[in-house]
Amino acid sequence: MSIKEIWKRWFEKQKIRDPDKTDFCYYPFFQVLMTAGGKYMPCSKHDAFITHGGRVLTSDKDSIEDAWNSDYMQALRQSFLKGGPRFDGCKECWREQAMGLRPMRYDSYGYNVPESQVQNPLMPMRVEINASNICNLRCRICMPTASHRWIPEAQKLYNWQEETHFNLTPRNIKIIQRWVPHFTQIGLFGGEPLMSQENLDLLRYCADTGHSKHISILLNTNGTIYSDEIVRLFLQFKKVYINFSIDDIGERFEYQRSGAKWDEVVQNMKNYLKYGGHTDADIIEAKICCSVTNMNIWYFPEYFTFMNEHFPGMPVYWNLVYEPWEFSIEILPEEVKEKIRHRLRNYIKTTYEMTREKTKTIDDLILYLNNKIDKPFSGFLQKIKRHDEYRKEDFSRTFSEWWEIIKAYDTVAV
Repeated sequence: MSIKEIWKRWFEKQKIRDPDKTDFCYYPFFQVLMTAGGKYMPCSKHDAFITHGGRVLTSDKDSIEDAWNSDYMQALRQSFLKGGPRFDGCKECWREQAMGLRPMRYDSYGYNVPESQVQNPLMPMRVEINASNICNLRCRICMPTASHRWIPEAQKLYNWQEETHFNLTPRNIKIIQRWVPHFTQIGLFGGEPLMSQENLDLLRYCADTGHSKHISILLNTNGTIYSDEIVRLFLQFKKVYINFSIDDIGERFEYQRSGAKWDEVVQNMKNYLKYGGHTDADIIEAKICCSVTNMNIWYFPEYFTFMNEHFPGMPVYWNLVYEPWEFSIEILPEEVKEKIRHRLRNYIKTTYEMTREKTKTIDDLILYLNNKIDKPFSGFLQKIKRHDEYRKEDFSRTFSEWWEIIKAYDTVAV
């Protein structure tokens, strides 16, 4: 029996809609997201913030409950129940779907959302929390809304006015604690979520009240932070899914995630894995999340060779970056894309089963690579040079082999 047939029978048994036959998405019916910049969204892929009465809701003025009950969320839910019209904020899912990729809305089907929740969404079953934009890194693909360490650089180079956001206000904390008995999962993102005392206090609250036994945790971390106390908290939950944000290896990793030390991150990952692994049987289940960009795609064969040796069997999920557009692999010149396709097809070996149900496949990556958007590759080169000058770094040295491939397109002055 094929995977598709298994999914179909499971949908029929659970009385869940079939994502292949409908545009339906469950996310607006069971979760709400608090962004690092202090706004709210239905999901992390959504390309618009939640509004009410035409005004964008913010954590300093409006609660997460206000966002959940907003007219925006109600209209979004009705659009899915009625089969349209499509919300513009969902456009990235529709774009990926049109390309033949498995869009993120498919993931919403894996949360076992009962029809009673769809018909009467009184409170969420899941929250995704970006407690603040406090972070210890300045990742190249990031921005000041998600890392406070980016603020001076963005202000200097782009006159971007941003400030530090603390979104788990006392009001929001009380609301989330009231919702905790109804939760099946809490997502913790950032900033760096393990730097947030409010996040750790929430985990302690769930453990102290006994609700951790029916709640799973989904955590995206840059891998720079480890402590025995964090592990002890994790082990009190039904399940903890840790996604390590690892985009490259060695010096190239440190360039892309400025402030991190590669050897320390690898050791921290191994420390967490002493208490778990990468299977359904592990309470702490780990996965590597790789953001695919114009900086790292050339080096995927080397990347997988390292992962196969040090973390055999651990899935690598590919986050296909489309914003900032300068880092999207869609803007690469066609001649360069063809060289990358050859490397992806012939030189990547993995120690885990790469399927669409578990992660994206090589074919998915090539599908995305094949797409073309109306943006110039020169934008990438200009952005790299501008930040190299500010940070006193040198992309051409750190990525010397890749630079030899793309340097012919370097006709842009900073």
